[in-house]
Amino acid sequence: MNNFTINEIVEKFNLKVQYESAKEPINKRVISSIGTNRGGLELTGFKTKQVSRSRRIILLSSKESEYIASLKKTDYNNHFKNILEDHIPGIFVTPNFKYIKELCAFAKEIKSTVPIIEVSFFTSEFAATVSIYIVECLAEIKRVHGTLVNIFGYGVLIMGESGIGKSETTLELIRNGHLFIGDDSIDILKINNKLVGKVNPPVKNLIEIRGIGILDVTKMYGYHVIMHESQINLIISLNRIESEDWSKIDRLGDQNDFETYFEIKIPKTIIPVSPGRNLADLIESAVISLKLKNEGQDATSQFQARIISDLTKK
Repeated sequence: MNNFTINEIVEKFNLKVQYESAKEPINKRVISSIGTNRGGLELTGFKTKQVSRSRRIILLSSKESEYIASLKKTDYNNHFKNILEDHIPGIFVTPNFKYIKELCAFAKEIKSTVPIIEVSFFTSEFAATVSIYIVECLAEIKRVHGTLVNIFGYGVLIMGESGIGKSETTLELIRNGHLFIGDDSIDILKINNKLVGKVNPPVKNLIEIRGIGILDVTKMYGYHVIMHESQINLIISLNRIESEDWSKIDRLGDQNDFETYFEIKIPKTIIPVSPGRNLADLIESAVISLKLKNEGQDATSQFQARIISDLTKK
């Protein structure tokens, strides 16, 4: 997300802005670094040389309140000044910080551009929640054409040329009890060294079926079949194939194939499409096969080992 601002967090978590500069309102205060900083060191006057930390938000709570309480009242403003410098995107204050009025008054006095936002819930809860949100908003994104479903707990990205049957197969998977994330336009994000898939918001809950049109999955099957996002564990590539090409298909499944996004490899299974094949059943089988392999149960390897063992005995 470009130009991710303090305003995004305020609206997302329904927070109350206690101080905002008319010169630079919260929708202009850009966040460019992942994570949050507790304000203790900044209050003491310590200044980090790590540029990557300079655009993190500041969180003030009980420990910072205790530190301020240990000072003389005449010294408050000297320490407040350290956290009201322009490079800090914003200051978030929990109920445990008892000096929000004094902080806002001084910010107004010096005409600081750093907004001060009151948080209604407590430190650990807010820090964890807002950190995840910032990570998602600043994550690298690649948009792909495909359909994303969650099958037996595995996120499966179904890809293939237009009209090959991705959406129709997805409807059958939903009827089989699996969860729908999105169709047609999927955003792939790199979060905590994992690939997470989400639907592009304009097509949320929608699926397009050729000859019928655009359908709302929630209206057809209910909200219980919808999943907001999912880690991507497997890519299924549906490939149209002619009869003479069947000899080229990997029959044993021992040819490992991968798709790479943001330097992360995701297992890829190519499923040939031809009349009479039940694609939903095949995709379910591919997921079960991957789950078994991840648990150390590889039928192909066991079969090959058995053959080698029999040949060695002879």
